Amino acid sequence: MRYKGIIFDMDGVLVDSEPIYLQEVIDYILDDLKEEVGYLELKREMNKIVGASDDKMFEAMSEYLNHKYLPEEIKTGMWSKELELDYRMILNPHVLYVLPKLKAKGYKLAIASSSSMENIKKVTRQCGIASYFDCMVSGVDFKESKPDPAIYLETLRRLNLKPEEVIAIEDSTYGIQACIGANIRVIAKEDNRYDFNQDLADVIASDIFDAYNIIKYWNSEENYFFHVNACIIFWLLVYFDCINGMHLHTTRKRA
Repeated sequence: MRYKGIIFDMDGVLVDSEPIYLQEVIDYILDDLKEEVGYLELKREMNKIVGASDDKMFEAMSEYLNHKYLPEEIKTGMWSKELELDYRMILNPHVLYVLPKLKAKGYKLAIASSSSMENIKKVTRQCGIASYFDCMVSGVDFKESKPDPAIYLETLRRLNLKPEEVIAIEDSTYGIQACIGANIRVIAKEDNRYDFNQDLADVIASDIFDAYNIIKYWNSEENYFFHVNACIIFWLLVYFDCINGMHLHTTRKRA
């Protein structure tokens, strides 16, 4: 089996949390800061930061508001609001089917998310999926999060696997770019709601179940070509052995 590990992004891949986080941003600007901006224009602009780390999001919000508020002010204001969310309600379809299937086949599984470790643990605990993962890595622990590949390089180190032994499942442009930077083959979970450039990925899957079948195909494809090449080499060796045998037999007859 060529591929031995699968790395999952969390928000947007395992749970459909991004629309809720986006709405929280919009509500904070309109209701808490009481900025007089149009909803549709605001949503269009905030769509561009979906999938970004918290720090990048706060910087983008500050810039959109013409630096009227510092990123740290926005961060403090937003984090003072408690988000009551049952993540089981937004767990993406087929996750509870695919994770045990992958684990049973011997894959090492990991999460590499821009979310805080506190939130990663909260999501996986609520959804009952924490036990499937060999490691969980938060982008908050790095100087640069996605699209910087550092989070993926660290996840590879913890899994003790090489880039060519791993497949990642992402959705955002930042996440896909991080995989490319780490030389990891990447499947994009399709999402047309945001300004993602998913064409950067190796392939786009309609959902997690589709991604699971792509993983199976890629591994069977590698096995198929290995067996075909092995057979070709075997029969070439047999052929040349026969030719050499015939040549020796002819030489002896002439002698």
